[in-house]
Amino acid sequence: MSPAATPIIARRLARMTPVAMPVSARRLACCLGFVLFVLAPSAFAANPAGKGYSFVVSGAFEYEDKAWDMDGWTGDDPLLPIRGADVYVLDAQRNKVLGRGTTASDGSFAVSCRAKGVVDLIARVDSDNRLHKKYAGPFARVRVTNAQNKVYAAFSQVLAGHDPVFDADLGTTTALAMSDGDDEGQPFNVFDVTVSAFEYVASPEVGAAHKRRGLRVVWPDPFGSYAWRRKASVAGEDGYDDAVILHEVGHVVHNLYSDSDNPGGMHFFGDSDQDPRLAFGEGYATFFAGAVLNHFGREALYVDCDGSMQSGGVELRVDLETCAPYDETSEGAADELAVACTLFDLIDDEHAADGTPGIDDDPFTSNVQIVGQTPQHAWWSVFTGPVRKARRLTMNHAWDGWLDAHWTDAQFNELQSAFLGFGMDFWNDEYEPDNARELATPVELSTHPAWANAGWGPEHTLYYSVDGGRTSGTGDSDWFVVQLEAGTVVDVETRYPFGAWDARTQVDPRLTLFAPGGNKAVATDDDSGPGRNASIRNFSVPESGAWAFRVDTSNPTNRYGRYQVRVQSADAP
Repeated sequence: MSPAATPIIARRLARMTPVAMPVSARRLACCLGFVLFVLAPSAFAANPAGKGYSFVVSGAFEYEDKAWDMDGWTGDDPLLPIRGADVYVLDAQRNKVLGRGTTASDGSFAVSCRAKGVVDLIARVDSDNRLHKKYAGPFARVRVTNAQNKVYAAFSQVLAGHDPVFDADLGTTTALAMSDGDDEGQPFNVFDVTVSAFEYVASPEVGAAHKRRGLRVVWPDPFGSYAWRRKASVAGEDGYDDAVILHEVGHVVHNLYSDSDNPGGMHFFGDSDQDPRLAFGEGYATFFAGAVLNHFGREALYVDCDGSMQSGGVELRVDLETCAPYDETSEGAADELAVACTLFDLIDDEHAADGTPGIDDDPFTSNVQIVGQTPQHAWWSVFTGPVRKARRLTMNHAWDGWLDAHWTDAQFNELQSAFLGFGMDFWNDEYEPDNARELATPVELSTHPAWANAGWGPEHTLYYSVDGGRTSGTGDSDWFVVQLEAGTVVDVETRYPFGAWDARTQVDPRLTLFAPGGNKAVATDDDSGPGRNASIRNFSVPESGAWAFRVDTSNPTNRYGRYQVRVQSADAP
């Protein structure tokens, strides 16, 4: 055949097999796509000492994606490059590796090979970047497997009877969608999204150091989407849900680069009464998904769709820019969405890919900026520093860590704006210092009907810092004093701010009552009120005078938060 000839092989399409097999046992045609090849004289055609001819095999791999937005699947199925993945060129008859390399950012590859004579060629791409140290850059190893720990692969069409005197171009191979029951997914989409996560982490804006320990992503996992240590699992229906994949990868990034005290367990959007350690862990993972999408010019949306549908099919969604549609209900450090949206506000600015260029759409704009650092890098230094060292990690440590790392008066005001927007008050309230009996805040005895929503005092915060909150604070004890007459029967109680049913704060108050002129506790309660609230009920006052009571907490995790107090006459009609 003339070196100038450009034969075209018939174009065919086939679905990738849903069964992942070991490399040594895979059938060599599990995925075919549009295939072209071009023969040209090899620049390395010498055959020194019978070692074979050197030649280059080139081509490209791509996968069928499934486009989505805030309203779910759009109905479009764009073809995207398989980036940074391992490529092997094989002798199709003997399954022998002739050369290896990796795909570039456009999915293309050019692999140096060697063969002694005419050979049947086939190229394989794996959902793995085991060769990343040599080819794929400074981020961690990523591999996507099935539940049996088998890496997926796609194969080009076989180029039969290739003369190694010439280079070969295998054209473009397309890996199409796979089915998991009624749901569609694509392991190379899972791989590509995970690669994007580590490209973000290794980007100059973040500047994370290379981690030798990588991660494994399982798809489809029969137990759903979750993460454990260095493994992220993706449910069958989530194989195209980029934000869900990034959320689970975010958990792994948390484990690799920082420290998570997330206890796990049931959680859902709209719950403002979570364990604050869980709220931070889940909120961080959702924030991380939005940060990666934003970095690559996409809207910071968390959207979970029904994997069996071709358009629409939204099961869960939130816009991290505005927290809609949960912006009216998400509040406090025990709410994962309040955590996610607050963290996103720390790195977000008017350049976000949100359809309104030049405008920061956050409802409580903070514009937290650090001179000489990107917002992403400033947060990463907190995430890998103070946050990594925290015990019983909650959102409070993010506040403390940012102040410790980046404190200025301007930073305090900007940071306060971001946190206040979602009901997280990690600074002194207006009644501080009130952490001693002689500094107690006076309250009035309420004689309204016991059932009335009246008599509650202003909002207080279990938090104290010696300089008003501009440096790290601690769990607090607040003192109150009330004038009572002997023979009066009273209820002393706490509640969540304005009677919120699901806390909207991480507070877990404890009440202790003291008689006039003494330091001996005469009554105490921790959890007799609604939720985690305290309530000393039907206390018969034995003597008249200034009765003091203290609000603090015995909970080492829920040390902070907002609350109200009331001293109510139990004799009220």
